[in-house]
Amino acid sequence: MKIPRLAIDNYQFTLVVFLVLLVVSLVSYFQMPRMENPTVYISGGSVIVIYPGANPVDMEQLVAVPVEEAVNELDDIKKITTSIRDGVSITSVEFEHGTDAKEKYNEMVSKLNSILPELPAELLRVEIIEWTSTDVNIVQLALVSEDASFARLDAEAKKLKSRMENIPGVKKVLIHAIPEQEVRIALDMEKMARMGISIEQISRSVQSANANVPGGLIHISGRSFAVKTSGPFQNIDQLRNTVVGTYMGQLVYLKNIAEVYFDFEDNYYLARFKGSRAVFLSVQQKENLNIFKITNEIDKVIQSYYQNNHEIALYKVFDQSDTVQRRINNFMMNLLQGILLVGILVFFSIGFRWSVIVMMAIPFSVIIGLGIVGMAGFAMEQISIAALVVALGLLVDNSIVMVENVDRYLARGYTPREAAIEGVSEIGWPIVSATITTVLAFIPIVLLPDKAGDFIRSLPYTIMATLTISLLITLTLSPLIASRIYSLGTYGVKRKKKIIERILKKIISGPYRRTLDFGLRNGWLVVSLALAALVVSVYAFRFVGLSYFPKAETPQMMVRVNMPEGTSLSNTDRVARYVESILDTLPVVKHYATNVGKGNPRIYYNIFSRQFARNYAEIYVELDAYNVKEFDAMVANLRRIFSFYPGAKITVKEFEQGIPIEAPVAVYITGENVETLKSISRDIESLMTNLEGAVNIENLLDKSQTDLYFNINREKAAMLGVPILEIDRTIRVAINGMTISTYRDRDGREYPIVMRLPVNEQITMEDLNSIHVSSLTGKQIPLRQLASVEFRQASSLINRFNLERNATLLADLRKGFTLDEVMQPLISELDKYSFPEGYGYYIAGEMESRRETFAGMQVAILIAMFSIFAVLVFQFRSFTQPFIIFSAIPLAVIGSVWMLFLTGFTFSFTAFIGLISLVGIVVNNSIILVDYTNKLVSRGMLAEDAIRQAGETRFTPIMLTSLTTIGGLLPLTLQGGTLWAPMGWTIIGGLLTSTFLTLLVVPVLYKLLHQGVNQMAGTAKG
Repeated sequence: MKIPRLAIDNYQFTLVVFLVLLVVSLVSYFQMPRMENPTVYISGGSVIVIYPGANPVDMEQLVAVPVEEAVNELDDIKKITTSIRDGVSITSVEFEHGTDAKEKYNEMVSKLNSILPELPAELLRVEIIEWTSTDVNIVQLALVSEDASFARLDAEAKKLKSRMENIPGVKKVLIHAIPEQEVRIALDMEKMARMGISIEQISRSVQSANANVPGGLIHISGRSFAVKTSGPFQNIDQLRNTVVGTYMGQLVYLKNIAEVYFDFEDNYYLARFKGSRAVFLSVQQKENLNIFKITNEIDKVIQSYYQNNHEIALYKVFDQSDTVQRRINNFMMNLLQGILLVGILVFFSIGFRWSVIVMMAIPFSVIIGLGIVGMAGFAMEQISIAALVVALGLLVDNSIVMVENVDRYLARGYTPREAAIEGVSEIGWPIVSATITTVLAFIPIVLLPDKAGDFIRSLPYTIMATLTISLLITLTLSPLIASRIYSLGTYGVKRKKKIIERILKKIISGPYRRTLDFGLRNGWLVVSLALAALVVSVYAFRFVGLSYFPKAETPQMMVRVNMPEGTSLSNTDRVARYVESILDTLPVVKHYATNVGKGNPRIYYNIFSRQFARNYAEIYVELDAYNVKEFDAMVANLRRIFSFYPGAKITVKEFEQGIPIEAPVAVYITGENVETLKSISRDIESLMTNLEGAVNIENLLDKSQTDLYFNINREKAAMLGVPILEIDRTIRVAINGMTISTYRDRDGREYPIVMRLPVNEQITMEDLNSIHVSSLTGKQIPLRQLASVEFRQASSLINRFNLERNATLLADLRKGFTLDEVMQPLISELDKYSFPEGYGYYIAGEMESRRETFAGMQVAILIAMFSIFAVLVFQFRSFTQPFIIFSAIPLAVIGSVWMLFLTGFTFSFTAFIGLISLVGIVVNNSIILVDYTNKLVSRGMLAEDAIRQAGETRFTPIMLTSLTTIGGLLPLTLQGGTLWAPMGWTIIGGLLTSTFLTLLVVPVLYKLLHQGVNQMAGTAKG
């Protein structure tokens, strides 16, 4: 290989190239976004339709089904889910991974627009929300005051919103828990009845008086003038003085039969911070930006607010940058600890000067590699930093092999320059091949499909970039420095061996030599024992268990309150205050934010905010610090306490790692009849309740509510000339109100003009007695003469999955239980359950996602192995020798399985990533061993002698590279929590067994296959 000689002879060019790379990479590194987790983008959108007063069955037939049928005509749909409750329908469409999200969103908008004329005209709102990766709020603030009016809080919140939206990088600021202002027309229906004024008359009069019809242009004396007509209302008094009819020869003004004033809409969302009344603001950032720059500017706004306002307090509820800083600091500490361990190992193995050359590869590879990753569009987050820790030990492998070989040439009397050139040239192609095989193992991870691929993709990119740079350093910069680090007076002196090297030499001359002799004499026995160990390990894997992603291990959690359907907001609030009283007793709680009637703003990437519901409350809880034992004990204690509260279901939700899923356990029961689905879902819920590992069990369909039904006497209504539509419209105006027009003030702000009864948030049965409806003749008839009122039980929620009704059952996993421990007995019971014809079940949640992801990862392993095999065939010009090298892979599996079993970790998503990584890592030792054996054979040495000498010569660099890889991984493995520990132990266990067994099994296989080839050649010659 000529590269080392060119690098040394043109040392100035070499140094300039690396200096330029370093500067460019540093610039890229400092511009990299800082984030908590990688961006997981799901292509899709949600259609939200609000139809006040409509029950779930009407919403399904009039809204949900037409919307589903329209969007179902689009291509590349993965699944369609719809949730329907009183007056609200939410249809979510997820498209196949990799589709153009913007194009699909535009297609959804087009389809929805095409069916809008078919939907009910009384719809309050139709909205399509595009799913984006920046919906997660990076900051949540609380404006706290017990006394300030909503108007004052609204004004302060809007000031803050305006200032923060001017910060570069802020995408959107939302205000929560302030009801919208409206112009209220509080009708006196008894007066209306006496004067013969109908709701329709008022609506038409207000709309007519508020119309803004342009008068056009008029040309006078060569000039053009715009003609202005009456236009919309200029002030509220004009609205009050709108003529709505006549009575006894006198004009009737709106103010005669209604009060007109500014008011806030009914408040269906209560918010508190640490028990005090609050309003929340949430901040979203634009994509691919540094979170610290944005939050620093937000902090300045907060400081400014504190200095200028003493009546309303402003608190920070959540700041994602704190978590990002904590994660980056932890991973950086793991990285520095790994570097220190690797440095100690290298120093005590090959001495100070050689260790300087070896360790130099780490900062150069890390900085330049990160610069490349940054230029590729990735951020600095937990996955990319963990990738550096994984790559740490690998970065010095090539350098260790290189310096060990150069050292041998120095010991033979070569000059430093020639020793560097010859030593690196000899092992140049093997380390190139070894690096390529390692990189090839990570390429399939880049190609992993779906959301899991997005989550982990920065890891293979970072490892491949840093390994490629480390190879370049090994072939150029390291030999250049090695050629100059030894003076002419010392290069010929035999180097004093360090402690680790002396230990390894003793092992080589003693136990290893005897073991290798035994193996070469009893080749088939060694191979049989290795195969037996592999079979036993594969069998033992069933006791390791499978999992997907673990808990997030952050000092945060959600407490959720679910009340029976139909529960008033005040009763839900009463339970929320009980939860607050319990939290106030816990000294570890830093603060909490209470949301009654709605979920907390979305602050974690895989937890979505719950839509409005009077019977729901959610309390976000943040602790002072995270201690796994204390946290688990606290969660278990809270679940026990909350389980005794009567009439409410209070659950504690821990944050989890990984891609967004509905819940770890999710079962869909499909069928058509709601009552049958209810019956089945109750049976399945009972089965799930008996599962020890299931917690927070929720049956979304088994929720009924009591509805107030108006039984209209249609015959009587027809006799009195009252249209049914007029009765429905009157009831809606009286109870929910109806927007009839819009008022715009002088500042351009618009407010809906709403007609309704003069009630304050709650309507009573006595209020219903004042309702009158208009006949076609204009006569006002009391509603009680046309309809009777009764209470009925009705379904409060309808769920649909892929255009079919379904019952959804969800559950979380209790700490210490795997998904399979819960799902296997549940699926067994579901298979035995007698479903009626046309009904069945579908498993979603974590099991569905894991199935899809692990299937893709199995393909990734096969692709990696075929790619590596092809490279080896090309390098060795043989099919048998790649098989010898590949023997390291099953040997690694043995160690991985047993290490996971001994440490108590399951085979998780990250463990699978570790296994794929092993495929490329462990074959490196085999490549170096087989390549050197081939060189010795090509020089005329007998095969068995070459095998012995190659094994003893390469024993030290193989051991050192494995030790440094393990040393680099240990801090992350021991301190990386449940996400990274399985990956670390998988790699460490695999390296331990593959390193020791490779030094025995590979030589044995080489001898056996070499003998076989010679026998075949002799037979052919004969």
